[in-house]
Amino acid sequence: MRRLFSLLFILLCAPVLTAQAQTVRVGAISNSINNWPMWVANAKGFFTDEGLKVELIVTGESEHQLDMVDAGKLDIFHQAADHFVREIEHGKNYVVIHTITRAANDLLVRPEIKSYEDLRGKTIALDNLQTGYWLMFKKVLQNQGLQPGDYKLAADSGGPANRIKAVRENRAQFTYMNAPESVKANLEGFPILTNLSEHFPEFPASSIGAKRDWAEAHRETVIKYLRAYIRATEWLLVRTNREEAIRIAAAIGHDTDALPGSLDTFIKNGMVRNGILSREGFRQVGELLIEGGVIQSAGEMEKYADPSYQQAAMQ
Repeated sequence: MRRLFSLLFILLCAPVLTAQAQTVRVGAISNSINNWPMWVANAKGFFTDEGLKVELIVTGESEHQLDMVDAGKLDIFHQAADHFVREIEHGKNYVVIHTITRAANDLLVRPEIKSYEDLRGKTIALDNLQTGYWLMFKKVLQNQGLQPGDYKLAADSGGPANRIKAVRENRAQFTYMNAPESVKANLEGFPILTNLSEHFPEFPASSIGAKRDWAEAHRETVIKYLRAYIRATEWLLVRTNREEAIRIAAAIGHDTDALPGSLDTFIKNGMVRNGILSREGFRQVGELLIEGGVIQSAGEMEKYADPSYQQAAMQ
């Protein structure tokens, strides 16, 4: 009778426990491979294990995402670290709680280009003259002996598809982008000259954040989200999970041919294990934005990020 009562109690409580799952609205700019841990956490039930129902909202353009955050339509959002720093310096009450990836954009070139020197006099297809990734590549080119006047700019060339189209048609000779787009282009025959992570290993790129007051008011929710997210990144590092990870990404709609290379790129160049927030990385972000004229001054990491959430999640 005791066993029967226990079984009935579990069955009666199960719907209640399911109903209590908390919905968390998460914004991502695109369904890029930076979201691989999120896909895994959803597919493997890691968020469910934490009592969360994560609603992923692909927002498109970054400014639109920030408008949604300000309007209270998103709880947690994934955004480039330099955007967080810029907006916080301009008065927004945001906070970074986790680093997803370091800067891992590939510099793609036409097949005839074999070295940095071959870029002299050539044209680069850009999306935005003030984006942090371009400012970083600008420094890389300077360190390789190419000053701003040594190459031409095709600014406002659009997203990755339009930029690689410009390179394919020889209207530009080089550009940059993330996997899987860069992996697809490489499979087409466009060499990768370098990757940003080789030059800026500490620089935080795609990051997780929220409004600071929302995060403080929902501290346990944030910790649960990060705990599931960290669990997913650790799962991705297990070699025997590789094929399943690729199947999970394919189910999102990504080109299967590019996924093995994309996963390798994400793990090797992009993913920051445990999402550790780097003090040196945030110093570099501030320095880069000041040099680019985006902000006037920058503070210490604590002005922009709070590591206590991920520290609690890792415990």
